[in-house]
Amino acid sequence: MINTQIRLAILGYGKECSKKNAKTASLVGRTAAKQGISLIAGNVTGTFAHAFEVVRDFPITTICVIEKHKKPSDKKIVSELYLTKDSYAKHSQISQMADAGILIGGGAGSQQLLNHFIKNNKTVIAIEGSGGITNHDLPPQVLKAKNTTEAFRILKSIKNESFLKTELGILKLSFNHFALSRLSFSEEAFDKKSNSNNEFSEQLKAYFSGTKVEFTGKLYLEGSDFQKKVWRILLDIPYGNTQEYGELAKQISNKKTSGAIAYAAQQNPIEIIIPCHRLLTKRGQLSSYSGSLVTKSRLLDLEKHQTELRVF
Repeated sequence: MINTQIRLAILGYGKECSKKNAKTASLVGRTAAKQGISLIAGNVTGTFAHAFEVVRDFPITTICVIEKHKKPSDKKIVSELYLTKDSYAKHSQISQMADAGILIGGGAGSQQLLNHFIKNNKTVIAIEGSGGITNHDLPPQVLKAKNTTEAFRILKSIKNESFLKTELGILKLSFNHFALSRLSFSEEAFDKKSNSNNEFSEQLKAYFSGTKVEFTGKLYLEGSDFQKKVWRILLDIPYGNTQEYGELAKQISNKKTSGAIAYAAQQNPIEIIIPCHRLLTKRGQLSSYSGSLVTKSRLLDLEKHQTELRVF
């Protein structure tokens, strides 16, 4: 199953909260919420509470992981609460649940949590000057940002890319520090060295072999609220099926027209996995695909007849 919920952990040591940290935490929380990114932290007090407080009016998930023997955080600012047996289990769970982390403040708790993130190959960005943290305190794997804006810019930047050569062209998979953020056919020259293994590449190979694939993994979607709503609904169109633009417009239940749906589908950043190729006109004709209509036709044929398109 595809998951589009992105979780950002806030790392730090709550007892070392300062006025500067409180302001930084609030900015981190608000910036994340505006982008639909959920927050996760342990023992939401001090610094962390400021981040969680500012997101109350946003439709995102706020997650707290806490040791069983400690006082639970304010339920008004936490939508999901998880209890663990000790701090080690807490830090381990946070690092597994989060897609990346921002470090505000310092302390022994931060170091233990950092170790878990590094072990799990998750990106952590330290906002410089917060909580007494200095560059020499941090492991080399931790990235640095001068402020909140720069921290989020880094998190959304491309971390690595891989390529998959198919009969329809070269697919380029781009991952930022959260998840897969773009998948499209590319004009770039194919380089086998760049054809690194990842879960989506393996699933795409099976897809092009004619196997009925239900893609699983995490996607980072960046666009308007309406675009993201359309893309998420597209994920529900089953393999081998199609849907009319007008039907999807009715499903969204607003004043948007079929044309608006078609335009949003054209802006789809993650082809095939978000199956915009399964959208047809009322008469069953091909229209408005982010790639070529020939590609759209061949993808539909692949799914309908479960034929095979070679992967090189």
